[in-house]
Amino acid sequence: MRQVPAPQWLWWSLLLGLLLTIPLLVVLLRVFLPGSEAWRHIVDNLLLEYALNSLLLCLLTGGMALALGVSTAWFVSRYRFPGSNWLEWALILPLALPSYIVAYSYAGLLSFTGPIYGSIQQIASPEWASRLYFDSMNLFTLSITLALVLFPYVYLASKAAFQLQSGAIMEAASALSGNSWRIFYRIALPLARPAIAGGLFLVLMEVLNDYGAVLYFGVSTFTTGIFKAWFSMGDLEAAIKLSAVLMLLVGLLFAFEQSLQRKRFASNTGLKSRVRTQAFGLQAWMLSLACFLPFFFGFLLPFGKIAADAYATWSRVQGPQFSRAILHSVGMAAAASALIVLLSILFIYSSRINKSILGRGVSRVVSLGYALPGAVIAVGVMVVASGVEDIVEWLTAGMGSRMGHILITGSITGLLYAYLIRFMAVSINPLEGHFKQQCAKVDEASRSLGRSHIYTLFRVNIPVLRPAILSALLLVFLDVMKELPLTLILRPFNFDTLATTAFDFANDEMLRESASASLLIVISGIVPILLLHKLIKRI
Repeated sequence: MRQVPAPQWLWWSLLLGLLLTIPLLVVLLRVFLPGSEAWRHIVDNLLLEYALNSLLLCLLTGGMALALGVSTAWFVSRYRFPGSNWLEWALILPLALPSYIVAYSYAGLLSFTGPIYGSIQQIASPEWASRLYFDSMNLFTLSITLALVLFPYVYLASKAAFQLQSGAIMEAASALSGNSWRIFYRIALPLARPAIAGGLFLVLMEVLNDYGAVLYFGVSTFTTGIFKAWFSMGDLEAAIKLSAVLMLLVGLLFAFEQSLQRKRFASNTGLKSRVRTQAFGLQAWMLSLACFLPFFFGFLLPFGKIAADAYATWSRVQGPQFSRAILHSVGMAAAASALIVLLSILFIYSSRINKSILGRGVSRVVSLGYALPGAVIAVGVMVVASGVEDIVEWLTAGMGSRMGHILITGSITGLLYAYLIRFMAVSINPLEGHFKQQCAKVDEASRSLGRSHIYTLFRVNIPVLRPAILSALLLVFLDVMKELPLTLILRPFNFDTLATTAFDFANDEMLRESASASLLIVISGIVPILLLHKLIKRI
């Protein structure tokens, strides 16, 4: 039986998709309006600094993340060595650490009063500690810190690509040339290039989105510029124009990444994938060390510092306010993840049953929010919220009501709306892949028995998709728990989350006190990360 279209599903998806893209369109359109005095000051004195720092931070972080991610992925995919089985999943764990939290940890570790230089003073002398001390609060140290946290994006993409490469190709290459480096550089790396580009794109987006780490290290980027224009200069128009410039930069990166993705490489001949080679002797231990060091500095060391500081300062920070921050974080993350997964299923199922270009386009457009920094989305939501509130206030003016001021701005509604825009792709991408794996004949069989689309979705599709839905819920939950710039801008008054609590403590130079909130965020992220590893293992 032929699949019957359902136009009402398509119209609902188009309406909801429009609601989720209006803030981004508003930011782009407002860039053509005349600039304010603050904007002219930014253009004349600060814009070049923002651009150069953002570009340099992307280049340094991206380059180091690329080197760490690709090398470790190749080692665990091609060789067996001591610890390779547990390092294969341990290398994903740095993703559970928000970049700003790791930055705070390393700032504490590398400070003159921290444990490293404190140990040198006890073992040697204060004079030796003074001679060895260097100022770590700079862009280069920040780049290393961000790379240690973000390289798993490249690692996951590269590892999946290397594991899909045909064993026959590698065996033929080994027979012609026993040089492992040449096989990697001339064959494996070019075949994996589109996947590596996708992972690197995510790294660069996280760098451009970061606010807590760059602010603490004193590096001026587009994100800090948006906050400065809005809160220090009090000029929303200047913040909008900076956001639009940042959107254009992200668009260029996205276009470049898509151009690499369109290049197709025949990486799998359909034969069984190759078995990993057993490494022996010095080579085996060198491979173990090469994979252990990124895990140690990217997860184990900062996590140990966070746990130790949380244990030492827990009694000073715990209390009613801290408990409210936990409830706010868990409540917002749970509500946002449930809504996002529900809307994702609507978008995907509508596109599936209608088979229209519009339906597929909506899924793609609503996924763009993840490619934009949270500060940009927050600015767009604020502009839309102000417009809606002005309209409502005008409509209710004769009634003496001030309802317009409590609709979206500074409310949980506005914050939740921004989370939907920001993290829709986190749910749509994995769910869409699992929907495609389901045979369309199942839907057609259900429809041939006279069942409705709603019945088919809830009684046929969703039961099969339960593992994918659970993973999408957990991944969105993790991202919302970690999100900082968007939450700082849009949160209601006196509404703290674990992310903003950690940021506020660190911003007040109370790094050790920020550890308790940081530790809870990290723990909440470990389960989704391990689940992600299981999903990758099924490839």
